[in-house]
Formats: sequence, C-alpha cells, structure tokens
Amino acid sequence: MNEVGFSRQQAFSWARGRYAEAGIEPAREIMALYCAACEAKEFLFAPQVLSATQTEVFRDLVSQRCTHQPLQHLLKEMHFGAFRLVSSPDVFIVRPETEYLVELALRPQGARKAKLAADLCAGSGAIALTLARELPSAEVFMVEISKKALAVAQKNLERYSDLARRITVSYADVAEPGLWSEQAGRFDLVVSNPPYVPPGTITQPEALKDPPLALWGGGADGLQIPKQTVKQAFRLLGQDGILAMEHDPTQGEILCAYAGKIGFRQARTHLDLNGRPRYLLARK
Repeated sequence: MNEVGFSRQQAFSWARGRYAEAGIEPAREIMALYCAACEAKEFLFAPQVLSATQTEVFRDLVSQRCTHQPLQHLLKEMHFGAFRLVSSPDVFIVRPETEYLVELALRPQGARKAKLAADLCAGSGAIALTLARELPSAEVFMVEISKKALAVAQKNLERYSDLARRITVSYADVAEPGLWSEQAGRFDLVVSNPPYVPPGTITQPEALKDPPLALWGGGADGLQIPKQTVKQAFRLLGQDGILAMEHDPTQGEILCAYAGKIGFRQARTHLDLNGRPRYLLARK
C-alpha cells in the first residue's frame, strides 16, 4: 500500500503528543550533566560510578539547573546544526527555529549561488558559520553590537578556522548607515535573527537568562530593531537579493507590509515547525 507519510510539521506534532502522553522526563539533560561532571564526551563512555568530587560537581550542576539556569550555560556549549559552539550568559542561546531560518534562506532560486552573504545581529556567529559552510564560494560578513557577544563569536570562529577565513566580523549597530559601504548594494543574501521580542511577552525563566540586548526588539511592539534590520538589508542587497529574517509570531503581517513599502518586490511570511508565522522572506 502506497500511503503518504508524515510532513515535517505532522511528524513534530505527533511526537510532541506522544511525549506529553508518556510524561517523559528530560533524561537527555540529566545525561548531559552527568557527562559534564565527569568530563566524558559521551554518556556511553561515562563511568558507572562517580568519584566524590564528581558527585559534588554533578549535584551542583543539577541544583543550578533546578533554579532554571539554561542547560547550555551549565555545559558551556550549545549546538547549531553540525556546529558545537561556545555558550555563555553573554550571548543568545541558539535554537532550532533559527536553524530552520537558515534552511529557508537557502531554498529560493539563486540563493545557493550567493557570492556575498551577511548575518545581521550575529550573536554567537552561528548563522555566519553556517552560511560559510553552505556557500563555499561566498564571502560572509557578520555584524554585532555587543562586544561580549562578539568575544564569544570569536571563540566559535577559532573553533572553525577554515570557515572563519571567509568571514568578516564587524562591531556596529545594525542600523549604522555606513555599514559595509563598499559592499552596499552588492549582497546576494542577508540572514538575520535580530532582537524582536515585544515587552512583557517572555514567561519562561530560562529565556530570560539570555542577554537583554539580544531579546527585546524595542518599542511597544518589539518592531524597532526588526524594521531597522529590514531597512539595512534593503540597502545592502543587490537586485534579486534575498532577505530571510526571524521575527515574533505577532509581527509577520506588519513586517511584510513594511518590506513592501521600502521597496522589496516580494515579501511573505513563512511558518515555523510549530505552525506559527515566524519568518520574513523578501526579494529585492
């Protein structure tokens, strides 16, 4: 029988339901903290019995996690696709939604032929590194306003020095009118996960551990920085250039209208894997 299988969204929805029904505890988190306590790379190779010192480390890690310290901060590491990145309270924790953003950015016709690409509001450098890997002939530019975040990004670039050779790092505001003036109007692809959260909308304690500079979009609706990012992208992109930007689910319609108003000829909102309007894709 030739039946149609799950779509990606159907698969995610089904799995979430089964997990909820099973009442599964976060076993992977406990395994990760166990490995961190004994400095094991994988749980398979962790000792059956911890030493007294390792036990104290493990107890401390679990206690911190129970105060809603993000797991990534405790492990000092986070994952983005195939990348193992340095994590600290100084930089935004990368999330699966942003991995999907990069996938969407590379789908449109011509995107994978990009010779000049940019990561605006770069944070840890995760997007820039992914663009450098997926676009082996491209020169990649990244910009970040936080010196602390850039220090973390620099460590991540050092981990992947072969890719970092094609990445230019800038310390600047995304709204800087003279940003990359020599390349303005020549970029083929701009990808961004800017601060966009509207005030008062975060309730998860772990999310509030991210740097405020990386969270809040500015203004009553969180749209100040996202609009600045769209405007800068329009300035940087050449004809037929593509912008892919993550945003809050409440902001899609407004950002599509704004992109059209400033000159993008195509602008539409794409859904994330939970079915929420989360991404702006626009073509100049």
